[in-house]
Amino acid sequence: MQNNRRQPGTHGAALLLVIFAMAFISLLSVAVLDVAATDLGILRNHMNGLKALYAAEAGLNTAIANLRQDKSASGTAGGSVSAAGVSCQYCASIENNLPVVTVTSTGKAAGFTRTIRARLVVVAKPFTGTYPVRTVWWREVAGVNLIP
Repeated sequence: MQNNRRQPGTHGAALLLVIFAMAFISLLSVAVLDVAATDLGILRNHMNGLKALYAAEAGLNTAIANLRQDKSASGTAGGSVSAAGVSCQYCASIENNLPVVTVTSTGKAAGFTRTIRARLVVVAKPFTGTYPVRTVWWREVAGVNLIP
C-alpha cells in the first residue's frame, strides 16, 4: 500500500516557487521593455537632429546655387524639405564680401535646430557657364539646440 500523506509544512511550496518565478520573469520583462523604449527615444532624437543638420546643408547648397548664378547674391534664402515624413525648414544667410562669402544656414526639424557656417570663395566667371564657387571650410556652429 502506497502512502499518500505529505510531510507537514510542504503544502503549497511548489505554488509559491512558481509565483516567485513568474514575478521575477515579469519584472525582468518590464526592465527589458523600458530599456528598449529608451533606446528608441534616443534613436528618434538622433534621427531628428540629423534631419535638422541635413536641412541646414540644404540651405547651404541653395546659397551656393544662388552664388553660382549671381556672384553678388546676398541676403537670405529659405525653404523647406521633407525627410521621411518630417517637414524640415532651412534659412541661409549670405554675407557677401567678394571674393570671400560667408554663409550661415540653420535647419529645423521636429523641434531640433542645427546651424552650420561655411566660408566660400567665388572666382571670376569663365566665358560661359556659372561662377565657380569653392568651399574653403564649413563647420557646425557651437551651441546648437539638440533637445526639443
